[in-house]
Amino acid sequence: MAASCMFLVGVAFYKIAQTGDSPNSTVAKSETTQNRSSPAVSLARDYLKGMEAGNMDALNALFLPNERSSVLENASDEGSWEHYRDHHLAPELKESPDFKFTIEKEAEDRFGSTIVVRHLGRFTVKVGEEVRPFRAAVTYVIVDETGTVKIAHLHWSSRAERK
Repeated sequence: MAASCMFLVGVAFYKIAQTGDSPNSTVAKSETTQNRSSPAVSLARDYLKGMEAGNMDALNALFLPNERSSVLENASDEGSWEHYRDHHLAPELKESPDFKFTIEKEAEDRFGSTIVVRHLGRFTVKVGEEVRPFRAAVTYVIVDETGTVKIAHLHWSSRAERK
């Protein structure tokens, strides 16, 4: 499963690299989801809502259980969702209770029973009195194993906005 997830992440990043305002953009060929919501898109949006609320229980419910989900962040393999949650995400969200993500582009692609949802957007982090803006690309590999969609793989990539 890890190899197929990595392949789909590669496909998703290829599509992100191809996005733009030209009429030949792959986003135009993908299902854009601004005016509708599938179960997979709702799940991805729920991930961002859970982060904004700092609600680890709500976030846990979105992932495959028992360390079956993987996470990559900014060129680092964070391991399982549970490891990422405990050692990275939860501590960061405690330090940034005002976290808010704004979705600028959203797309969904289906590959059989696997769905890739892509979010491009912005968020800010407050450090002391300074508010730092960031751009981010988030890719969710979502599977439907038992009639319920769950995140099998998450890749989060972000960078500070240029001044």
